[in-house]
Amino acid sequence: MVIALSVPALSSLLGRLRLRQLALVVAIDELSSLRKAADRIGISQPAATKMLAELELALGLPLFERGRRGMAATVYGAALIRHAHLIISDVGAMREELAGLASGTAGRLAVGMITAAAGPLSIAIAQLKQRRPFLDVTITVDTSDALIPMLEQGRLDVVIGRPVSAEHGRDIVFTPFGPERLSIVCGTQNPLCARSDLSLSDLADTAWILQPRSSPLRQVVEASFREAGMQTPANVVETASILTAATLLQHGAMIAVVPHSVALHYVSSGMMAILPVMLTHELDPYGALTRKTRAAMPALTELIALIPREPNW
Repeated sequence: MVIALSVPALSSLLGRLRLRQLALVVAIDELSSLRKAADRIGISQPAATKMLAELELALGLPLFERGRRGMAATVYGAALIRHAHLIISDVGAMREELAGLASGTAGRLAVGMITAAAGPLSIAIAQLKQRRPFLDVTITVDTSDALIPMLEQGRLDVVIGRPVSAEHGRDIVFTPFGPERLSIVCGTQNPLCARSDLSLSDLADTAWILQPRSSPLRQVVEASFREAGMQTPANVVETASILTAATLLQHGAMIAVVPHSVALHYVSSGMMAILPVMLTHELDPYGALTRKTRAAMPALTELIALIPREPNW
């Protein structure tokens, strides 16, 4: 028999919920211990026990269960924790903006970036810093599948990347910039540089440097091999770091797949050569991913407008 539970009206919750309660449930989720969570937010364990009981009473729902490995969130607790992350992040953003206004600076902007966006994003940030010299900009570089959860949790204000799942459509707005070509590259000392008659099958037994399996770029590479009737190479080094890939190419007879704009940068510096082999599949356009529910930030709006849209980046 299913027992229907009722959740109080919004007006009631606004009068009873406290930010410290949300900080407590996030800490319990991360530490699996009420005692450790209490220490983190600076209260006693009895006070934490009382605070959690008051929160469960206010919501009319059980939030955690005790097990052998400590406290684990119920389905209701997991939903609350997800929203608690967003609320705490938004309060942090509010505090940063107010502090910036009060001190005469311009606040903070947290940007997530895929490697393909390095060129255009660098240009945009350089221009933005000229206009807003006291803006604190932090940049996190990773694959789209790793960055988007950080955006959903409020740890990033924007991701310059690609949407990776329809599930992200509920609270994510995607503004496309343009397509991104891919290039197969090697180090300049690699004997393959002298070959002009290469095909994908010629590279099947070579050591490849590929992004993690969950990344859109890796999926494009694997789709190209499948279309050619081939298995994805077994001799693979996985990394999302273009710097690591570039270093590996300099010290071994390996090849890698990188965005064309990245390849051009390393070719101009004499570190890479582009091989005359094309993949049959392409990446989806990349662009700016932002949250619908986050209030518009003038600095973020300005940054997105400054990012060049040239398709050859």
